[in-house]
Amino acid sequence: MKTIYLLIEKGWTPFDFDVEVTKEELSKRNIRIGDEASIGDEASIGDEALIGDGASIGDEARIGYRARIGYRARIGYGASIGYRARIGYRARIGDGASIGDRASIGDRASIGDRASIGDRASIGDRASIGDGATIGNGATIGNGARIIKSIFITGTKHTVNWYGTGVIHIGCHCKKIDWWEKNYKMIGEKEGYSEVHINEYYGYIKICESLQKSNK
Repeated sequence: MKTIYLLIEKGWTPFDFDVEVTKEELSKRNIRIGDEASIGDEASIGDEALIGDGASIGDEARIGYRARIGYRARIGYGASIGYRARIGYRARIGDGASIGDRASIGDRASIGDRASIGDRASIGDRASIGDGATIGNGATIGNGARIIKSIFITGTKHTVNWYGTGVIHIGCHCKKIDWWEKNYKMIGEKEGYSEVHINEYYGYIKICESLQKSNK
């Protein structure tokens, strides 16, 4: 018999999926599971989550509070879907992938195994994110884009994220590479960087520039 985990007063608690008391607990928490949806063993489902008709939730996957899983979407083994995240129609989330809080994954998009999508990021319809790729917080990937490789650097001051589209995320700033080349000192000074920090981040910009050129 399958087990799912629901969050109650004493924490995440296992329930036998196919018994009446579990149906009552789902209803009490306003969790809606559509017709012909499949819920894997030991999956965790947050309150007010919506799982669409025909969707598939893998074993040990975690679905966050108020998350929305679209019609016939597939969530892989051990994947994590954040608070209020939206997964589109027939989207595919790979095994062990992580989708951040309030992130949006478009219809028929594909997120690779172990990929990480940041909080509030937006992945367009039919976009493809490769295995192990990292897309930072607040990033936007357009419809039909294909991201095969990315880098994520934890610098001294802020994180740096590049994923092959010609832009670099540094902290909360997302700009094209040539913009960073011209304005990195100005932004660094505005953010209170020392000269050492400014030079550090210029080095990261040059790494991203080199990767972008090799990506063509």
